[in-house]
Amino acid sequence: MCFPKDWVIDMFDDIREIRRSRKEYNLKMFRSGVGTFEELENLEANALREGALPKKYKELIGLGISICEKCYPCIEYHVTAATELGATRQEILEATAVAIAMGGAIAEWPARFVFKMLDEPTTA
Repeated sequence: MCFPKDWVIDMFDDIREIRRSRKEYNLKMFRSGVGTFEELENLEANALREGALPKKYKELIGLGISICEKCYPCIEYHVTAATELGATRQEILEATAVAIAMGGAIAEWPARFVFKMLDEPTTA
């Protein structure tokens, strides 16, 4: 699990808080002067950039990995990004189903968060 269990449960309740926390702490990481944080951000940006695979598909892949890793803030990020890139509800749900098939029953709980993201859209 990416985060302590109690933090994930609290975060499951408030999508806006996930977004606020990510932005706040990303900024602190980048302002820290530790180059590794920026390097990781650049690695992710390069991996998710348009290429042989469209960005939308890369975000759906990221969503599946996030579900299997039980990273709720990552799920929020990839659902939002995929939606902004034109992914339909059905495409997101099918990517979620693949994650459950690959991740097993333990991936079902984080997959439920995808439904929350789709049913309770919020603006950043």
